[in-house]
Amino acid sequence: MKTVTLMLGLTFSALTFAAQDPWVYRGNPNWDPSWNGRPFPRSGACFFKNAGFQGDRFCVNRGERLDRLPGNFGDNISSIQTYGGARVTVFNDRNFSGGSQTFQRSVADLRNVRFRDGHTWNNRISSVIVR
Repeated sequence: MKTVTLMLGLTFSALTFAAQDPWVYRGNPNWDPSWNGRPFPRSGACFFKNAGFQGDRFCVNRGERLDRLPGNFGDNISSIQTYGGARVTVFNDRNFSGGSQTFQRSVADLRNVRFRDGHTWNNRISSVIVR
């Protein structure tokens, strides 16, 4: 009986922790100013609307996949900051399609990273995988 109680207690604690994670997105939520005050992930990446890691942001924990970006961030990313050795694969379109590139470190200005046909990755990202 004690074992069952302990296991239930651990399960409840794990569920409570997951519900408190500030960077879990459910169904493309609307952006709000509180996102700019949330803590940076220990291992993951943050995506900024402006170059130089400035402006509105959202972050993603390592191991997460977003088939579309939350709020109005789709095609509005200008810099990426990585944490804890995370790698980021970005995609031109939703659902991990339309061309991709993997970054193993932070990128202060996506205008300096070529995409194709004379375009850059600035304001082009629509889905991401963080490993």
